Amino acid sequence: MFGLTVALIGMGTVFFALVLLVFFINLMSRATRLASAPKAAKAAAAPAGAAVTVDDGELPAVIAAAIEAYRGR
Repeated sequence: MFGLTVALIGMGTVFFALVLLVFFINLMSRATRLASAPKAAKAAAAPAGAAVTVDDGELPAVIAAAIEAYRGR
């Protein structure tokens, strides 16, 4: 009977800790989303002429070159 009690207390403790972990992760997610919202609004308000254009065709080549450079080839 003692083993069952210890097992239930242990599982209950782990379950409670996991619920707290999920709560704090969601809380931090919301906090970072709210903190980054003004920055996104300022970036959207920038003039269109100041925007940097990126060619999507170059992106795979740049990534491949970075991987090869990292590997030392």
